[in-house]
Amino acid sequence: PMPSPPLDYPVQLGIAYLFLAGYFFRTLFVNLRLPGSVGVIVSGFIYSFFFQEDLFWARDKLQSLAFFLVLLTAGLEIKFQDLKLHVFLLAMAPSSLEVLAISVYSMFILEFSLMEG
Repeated sequence: PMPSPPLDYPVQLGIAYLFLAGYFFRTLFVNLRLPGSVGVIVSGFIYSFFFQEDLFWARDKLQSLAFFLVLLTAGLEIKFQDLKLHVFLLAMAPSSLEVLAISVYSMFILEFSLMEG
C-alpha cells in the first residue's frame, strides 16, 4: 500500500502549535527549576523537525520573534536583588565606552559639532 500524503494544516494553526509548545516547555522547565528560556529554545529546536513548508516563508520573522521572546523571558527572570554593583558596571561600561568613542570619533575625525557628535 502507498503511504498517505502528509496532512496540510493552516499556517495559523502551525504558529499556534509553536507557541503552545513553547509555553508547555517553558512551564515544564520552570517547574524543574531550570530557566524557562532554555525550554523555549528546546521547543523551537524540536518543532523545527515538524515544520510545514508553508511556514518557511515566515521563518525569518518567526526566528526574530522567537529571539525577542527568549531575550524578554530571560530578562524578566532576573531579580533586582541579583544585580550587584560589579554586574551593573560590567554591563554598562562597555556600552558607555562605545558611545563615548563614537562621539569622540565623530567630533574629531568627521568634524561634527558637539551637539551633532
